[in-house]
Amino acid sequence: MRAIASRFADFLTVYRLAAAPVLAFMAMSGHRDAFFILLIISLATDLVDGPIARWAGHASAFGAKLDSMADGSTLIVGFFGLWLFERHTMQADVFWLYLFFATYAAAATTSLIKFRTLPAYHLYLSKTAASFSGPFVAWLYFVDYSRPFFIVLASIGVMANCESVLVTRRLKRFRADVGSLLFVEPGQR
Repeated sequence: MRAIASRFADFLTVYRLAAAPVLAFMAMSGHRDAFFILLIISLATDLVDGPIARWAGHASAFGAKLDSMADGSTLIVGFFGLWLFERHTMQADVFWLYLFFATYAAAATTSLIKFRTLPAYHLYLSKTAASFSGPFVAWLYFVDYSRPFFIVLASIGVMANCESVLVTRRLKRFRADVGSLLFVEPGQR
């Protein structure tokens, strides 16, 4: 049973990687419904692949890095499509988009410079932002744009990105699945 669960967790992560170019195509082709449905599915799979892998005893540094690549591709393509379809409603909050992407780029660049790999820390703040992103996208699709919801989501994302920079700076060697800056002990630096 755990072997099947392990393969399923890998499948979900690979699905998100494969879905990213399809999402981009749907967005560029103007297929709003298909884009939103696939994005919601991708965001939902992000919430379950890690817990399934850990339950199956299959969590690994490689899996964490692969998951982070899938997260990043979903995030970038997701914001790209949201901007294409919802620019008119999100225009007033473009500052939050810029701030989020500036801190996201800073977190990625800091880790690439120091460890020659993207961060795969799976911070609790990042997981919180991911947990809210699916409901935000679903709310946007089914109901309407919620400015307070978006600002809270972007704020959590900015804090997670800043924490990622701090974790990278504190660690001496790359380590996946850190959880929080508070868990980086002196011996692990």
